[in-house]
Amino acid sequence: MKLGDLTLPISYEDARQLALVFTPQLAGRLAELHAQHGTQKCVPVPSVLADGRLMLCADVLTEIEPGGLLHAMWEAADKNVLNAAVEVLPWAEAVALLPPDPPMGE
Repeated sequence: MKLGDLTLPISYEDARQLALVFTPQLAGRLAELHAQHGTQKCVPVPSVLADGRLMLCADVLTEIEPGGLLHAMWEAADKNVLNAAVEVLPWAEAVALLPPDPPMGE
């Protein structure tokens, strides 16, 4: 499923069960948008997956509505690009794509 397939707004409970997966290029653009329109009260920090893509918990989507901490950033974003480029996965499926932890002591 793609981001554009989600019905927004989304509840926190539903969002916590999903992950947003995207390319490093899109992560760079999101970082630029956050630097221009974001707040230090909510800084999305994606995790790198084993295949090089990145993921965020979809709970960030609860902050894009008017009054939300990421609303200005969302309004400045190209939603056509986000809706088509961001993949939405069940949380457990995305977590399974994280690289294994290195052995302790390394």
